[in-house]
Amino acid sequence: MAKKGVKRDGSKSQSIRDYLKSNPGANSKTVKDDLAKTGLSVSEGLVNKVKYSKPAGKKTGGRKATTRKTAAPKQQATRRGRPATGGVNMSDAIRDFITANPIATRPEIRDTLQAQGVPVSNSLVNAVFMKVKKGGGKSVRRRPGRPKAEKPVAAPASSGGNMSAAELINAKQLVDQLGGIDKVRDALSLLEQLQ
Repeated sequence: MAKKGVKRDGSKSQSIRDYLKSNPGANSKTVKDDLAKTGLSVSEGLVNKVKYSKPAGKKTGGRKATTRKTAAPKQQATRRGRPATGGVNMSDAIRDFITANPIATRPEIRDTLQAQGVPVSNSLVNAVFMKVKKGGGKSVRRRPGRPKAEKPVAAPASSGGNMSAAELINAKQLVDQLGGIDKVRDALSLLEQLQ
């Protein structure tokens, strides 16, 4: 509260501004003490508020005002990515250059096209280059998996007469091929004589 009977020449804030204008490097405690000597009591908080606030009329904080560039109207693109106005498709330009110069390196491709006014990047040149050179952009080859396990071969029949179902099926097919059980017995007896 203001004291009655004390004459003030302006506000405390204005007094602080005037002091800081003549002593710009003064800290808040010095400002407070020097103004107290002249008969004006101010708090350090008020001194800091005045010292560090922006001048009136300017916004504090928030975004800086920037000027927006007015962008040229977008060109309507056709289905294959070429601008409708006849502009250059960068990927097609890279493919055409590679077709015309098959031994060109990627930096040569990039530098030549940029000199011609086609703004290609390293990543685009690399991507198109790999697709053209590696046959249509096939994905990275996968490692082969484990080899398939071989089917177990039936063990020869033992003389005990214990045969599996697979062995019986094979024996039935042999009987059918030779023309009956009698023909199989004749073949077995001939085999025994040969041994």
